[in-house]
Amino acid sequence: MTLFERDAYVVPSIPRRRSRLARVLPTVLALVLVAAGVLAFLGFQRLVDQYTVWTFRPSESVSSLIGSSQLTEEGRFIFLASKPVIESSIIFASSCASNQEGSGILGCYLPRNRSIHLFAVTEPRLAGLTDVVAAHEMLHAAWDRFSVSEQQQLVPLLEREAAKLGGDPAFQARLDYYAKNEPGQRDNELHSIIGTEIASISPELEAHYAKWLGNRQALVQLQGKTNAVFTDLEKRSADLSTSMDALQAAINDEYASYTSGYAQLNTDIRRFNSRTDFTTKRQVDVAQGALETRRISLDARYADILTKTAEYNRDLAKMKALSEQTAGLNSALNHGPAVATIPTPAPATGVGG
Repeated sequence: MTLFERDAYVVPSIPRRRSRLARVLPTVLALVLVAAGVLAFLGFQRLVDQYTVWTFRPSESVSSLIGSSQLTEEGRFIFLASKPVIESSIIFASSCASNQEGSGILGCYLPRNRSIHLFAVTEPRLAGLTDVVAAHEMLHAAWDRFSVSEQQQLVPLLEREAAKLGGDPAFQARLDYYAKNEPGQRDNELHSIIGTEIASISPELEAHYAKWLGNRQALVQLQGKTNAVFTDLEKRSADLSTSMDALQAAINDEYASYTSGYAQLNTDIRRFNSRTDFTTKRQVDVAQGALETRRISLDARYADILTKTAEYNRDLAKMKALSEQTAGLNSALNHGPAVATIPTPAPATGVGG
């Protein structure tokens, strides 16, 4: 080795500080990408719904309803995402005033703020009706969240079931109402009606509804049970109204006959009193007896009129009681024609014999 030979000199490395931004940026980008992926997978509305479910505080009555309404976990999710409230008559009328659903609105779904409003049904005989209405409105909320393609896939299935009910006047009347008052919402309404009211449907629709309804048949049975209450009230009111109409017509006819009969009797009594052609007392007694028999018959007819009038007014009280049972539950329920108490007919006045 030479005098100048030595080990190679290596320049020492100087440690460099990595900027904080450089370290955080990849993490932020990763989170953004994950969030974007979740958003793409779930959809924006689903994330909004999830936030609503997390932050919404249902009332005690709504919480109880959720437990009895036969909804699946997904059905409860959509229901809660729609911020359901049960409202008294005045508040409910304001909430659903522009979203009527036909005969007797007991609930509505408002698309503008994706909310469900339910009428506070307190009639014990209608226990379970709110469960059906809640499920009905939840299905509206689900329909509102379907894509156009998802809705279009359901339309043929729904229309096929609707065609089977073509001979049901009540069902057709509801569809006619929707066509007039909610144009463009036919299949939306069919989706809720068929899901909660029709027992026998296609396997494809059964599978579809199973995502939201845990026991669809139980809801259908509840609907039938509560609907029977309204049907019974309607039938009793209609039958009573028919009999009252007939009774009032009979009273009017009988009273007209009674008054004309008494008028004729009075004419004949005056003629009897002015007669001078009787030759024997027997002739007088026979003629007077005939007049008295007619008077007794007319008085009996008047008594029958009074009996019929009292019967009519008792039936009227029954009619009012039937109407009161449905007041506030179904504003569009047909209670039958309006009726009024009829006055007691005045007795005819005889001139005596």
